[in-house]
Amino acid sequence: MNDLRTRTRNPAAAVGPIVAAVVAAAALVALRLHFQPPVVPFYALAADDAGSAEERIVPNAVFSVVILPAAPVEGAVGLRGFLLRGEEVRPWDPPFVVDRDGAIHVTGRTDTIFAGVPDGPWEMAFAVGRPEVLPTAPLDVLRARTNDPAEAGWHLVRKRISVAGMPGEPSPRTP
Repeated sequence: MNDLRTRTRNPAAAVGPIVAAVVAAAALVALRLHFQPPVVPFYALAADDAGSAEERIVPNAVFSVVILPAAPVEGAVGLRGFLLRGEEVRPWDPPFVVDRDGAIHVTGRTDTIFAGVPDGPWEMAFAVGRPEVLPTAPLDVLRARTNDPAEAGWHLVRKRISVAGMPGEPSPRTP
């Protein structure tokens, strides 16, 4: 008869699964870092989009900008948009497509993607990088305007615009 009180416990039996879990987690992290490094290269506007002049955004037009990596990109890359004016930060959800080489294309009708944006000068700010580390806090975006380290999981790409006559409220983006 097996009496639970008389059984001896083997400490190694309890430690074995913990050690196995730690080893498996370390292996998964090493594989991820090998196939998708945690940092991304700098990104910049394509030459056609990089002019220093403000781009005028008016209704019923097509807006398009291309954002290019400075070096080849491995792994997933995403984009989160913001509109900046002074210390004001507005989340902005423009439609975008990422090419296999890491190039990002933001394209859409101005009256849709800029709907509800008040008239006047703005700065588009595109946070580009690993999807899981893209900023959501306005303070992170404002800090990145003046401090964008070379080794980072995301970088900020900016362009000055002037919005004029956008109708309505911002429309929700649909997939």
